[in-house]
Amino acid sequence: MSLLPLEKAALGAICALGLLVLATDIPSRRAPHAPAAPPPTPMALATAAAEARAAAGREEAARATAAARAEEARLAAVQNPPETAEALPPGHGREEVFARCTACHSTAIIRRSGLQPAAWDELMDWMTEKHGMPPLEGPDRALVVDYLARSFPPRRAPRAANPFLN
Repeated sequence: MSLLPLEKAALGAICALGLLVLATDIPSRRAPHAPAAPPPTPMALATAAAEARAAAGREEAARATAAARAEEARLAAVQNPPETAEALPPGHGREEVFARCTACHSTAIIRRSGLQPAAWDELMDWMTEKHGMPPLEGPDRALVVDYLARSFPPRRAPRAANPFLN
């Protein structure tokens, strides 16, 4: 196959141009580029998927815990409303007893107790010594003990045991 002189000239120019491009393409003058990361392995894919599922599970558990706590608080507010002095029987000294006693415990402890006046008085000393209750003296103590003795006297003795239940 024989080339025409014009074709030979064109081919020569193309070759010269190629040589010129190769001569000017110096690696140190090229823009740096990071080598392509190898594709992830199946183990890496499985680990990433497991971590994503675990994170989603932790987020769901946190949302569920927060919702449960909110529901507990809502129910507690409905089922256990704050106590008031009206939980105790009316009488002179009720407000004082409520203020002093509920600073440490609920009225349920008072309401289920039934003691003689001397026992209520001894209980004041015991709570001061054992539980750090501020001492209650003078007319305030007399008012509290009188109210407790009047409102929560000793209970009657229980009836005789049923012989059929033993």
